[in-house]
Amino acid sequence: MNTAFSRSEQMRIDPAIRASQKPRDPDAVDLRGLLGLFVKRWKLIFGSALIAAIATYLAVSQMTAVYSAQAKVLLDPSGAQILTGDEVLQTREPSQQIINGELAILRSNILIQDVIAQLGFDRVLQISPGIAELPGDQQMDALVWAVRENLAVYAENESYVIALAFQSTDPALARDFTNTLADRYLNRQTETRRETIRQAGSWIEERLKALGADVAAREEQVAQMRTDSLIANGGTLENASQQIARLNNQLVVARAERATAEAQVRQLEQALTDGTPADAAAVVTSPVLEELQAQALDLRQQEASWAETVEVTHPRRAAILRELDQVDQQMSLEVSRILQKLRGEYEVARLSEQSLGDTIMQMEERVVAISRGEISLRQMERDAASARQTYEALLARLTDTRTQEQMQTSEAKLIESATLPTSPTAPRPKLMAAMAGSVVFALAAVAVFLTEMTATTFRTAAEVRDQTGLPVLASLPAGRWSSVNDCLNELRDTPYTPFSEAVRKLRTMLMMRDEFAISTCAVVLSSRSGEGRTTVALALAEMAVRAGRSTIVVDCDLREMGIGAQPGWAVDYDLADVLTGECPLEYAISQPVNRPFDALVNARPHPDVAEELSAMALKPIIEQLKALYDVVILEGPALLAASESIIVAKAADSCIYVVEHDRTERSSVQDGLGLLHEMQVPIEGVVLNKVPAGA
Repeated sequence: MNTAFSRSEQMRIDPAIRASQKPRDPDAVDLRGLLGLFVKRWKLIFGSALIAAIATYLAVSQMTAVYSAQAKVLLDPSGAQILTGDEVLQTREPSQQIINGELAILRSNILIQDVIAQLGFDRVLQISPGIAELPGDQQMDALVWAVRENLAVYAENESYVIALAFQSTDPALARDFTNTLADRYLNRQTETRRETIRQAGSWIEERLKALGADVAAREEQVAQMRTDSLIANGGTLENASQQIARLNNQLVVARAERATAEAQVRQLEQALTDGTPADAAAVVTSPVLEELQAQALDLRQQEASWAETVEVTHPRRAAILRELDQVDQQMSLEVSRILQKLRGEYEVARLSEQSLGDTIMQMEERVVAISRGEISLRQMERDAASARQTYEALLARLTDTRTQEQMQTSEAKLIESATLPTSPTAPRPKLMAAMAGSVVFALAAVAVFLTEMTATTFRTAAEVRDQTGLPVLASLPAGRWSSVNDCLNELRDTPYTPFSEAVRKLRTMLMMRDEFAISTCAVVLSSRSGEGRTTVALALAEMAVRAGRSTIVVDCDLREMGIGAQPGWAVDYDLADVLTGECPLEYAISQPVNRPFDALVNARPHPDVAEELSAMALKPIIEQLKALYDVVILEGPALLAASESIIVAKAADSCIYVVEHDRTERSSVQDGLGLLHEMQVPIEGVVLNKVPAGA
């Protein structure tokens, strides 16, 4: 289905036909065809899956039954808070790392050995009796590994629940081992927490003795240094800091005012440098400037009005221009006055900023002096306060520790204990059979799909039509005939079978080619031998006679006996004799027994005559036959095996190309049709032969 001729090769076959058809994507997948293929192969697919499922079920049913018991524990950090203070041993909030750690503990050899000791070594040994043959110092380690192989510990998804599952051939052992492992895990958690708190209490008592004396000494040093600092500095650091904060706020305002004044001065100076006083007047504003700008605007409007009717020398226009110059001079003087004013404001703002900066520097020097005197005091106060807090915290913690030591419980709790399993958990014959059947079903479906997608032959008429660009004249069903004579007998005795109807369709399409032609000659060709040329040629002749047309079949395969090899078709003279001039055409024509058509066959192979065959020799014979018969059917040799096949094709009016279903390679059809096109042989269409029922 995927193998396709290249675009150039398809165009070589018949440009006229290809031009009239819409090109088809060579990588397109015919979903309907694939579905039909699966429907046809359903017995293979379901049969393979059923056999695999039955075989798997029988094999798994022979395995020893294994029982599994399961218990569940919950990592529960939310315990009852009896004391108001902090816990001595902090409860861990469960996370993935914490859960992974608990899983490792449950599979640790220490915990497993503890469980083995409690249940009894000999009882647990039944999960792997071969361990008893090992040396005594290796038996415990080997049994621990055997237990691990039969123990499953995992966290359930999206929860703090840990599941424990142990499997054994003894259901009671599976239950007891699982419950004992869960109990020992919870008990060891409790014991570990109590021991940790007991060690913490002992350490706190030792620290309290040393901290008591240290706190008293530090507090006495702080009191003495505070008195000395007040006497030496005469003030506090807080007051000085507040003054600096106020001055900094005033400095920010002064800097903003200085920057604003400076920007105004520079903008006005730049306007005076780059433009006229009128341009500078647009930067600043004042009542005088606004009045002068209004006068200038009015004068310019008057000047523009006079300019439309008079020259510059006109008295009235000259007077307006003089007034306009006077207004510009006044604007220049006003802008200069404003600039001087802005420069004065800028200087005042700059001096104010400088004064505030000097004052702040003096205050900062005072703060530095005060800070140097208080650094040591604050350090000692912090040390004394820290020592006091540590002492008080440890004193409170010691009380809590003694109380919490007896109230500790494990971080986990048992939420489901293991029960005695009543049915084995493994093996599971039905599940394994279903899985095996599903896998084989999928593999069979994939195999069928790949077989179809990688096909290099033709399986449907649509494929032939799409790949060659030629019409499919007929799809001939495959028959169960032992010989060609059986096929012809079926056409005669049962003329309305699917095969008969397909041949009748082929006959009709051939005769409808030119309804006004007195006679016609068609050659039946194929790429290779054994594709059914003889059957197609003889069946077509049988149907042509039934349509009232006189018909003759000519065996043009001089290298192999095709039609002449049929039983009861022996002749004295054959086509080779006519070609070599040994007998006239009428002597070589014969009528097979019980057949309504005539035949011109070969009595034996003539490879020497085939080598010398030419169109000049064959064409007159064909013309004589067309004068005697309405329909002349030529069976040509295999197109890719015999060179004289082109000579036979050129001698006919049209060509019928036979392609065997799911056997003829697409490349062979490509080569054969390309050769016919190069020799300008008209191709009537393609016959898809030996099509299985239901294809």
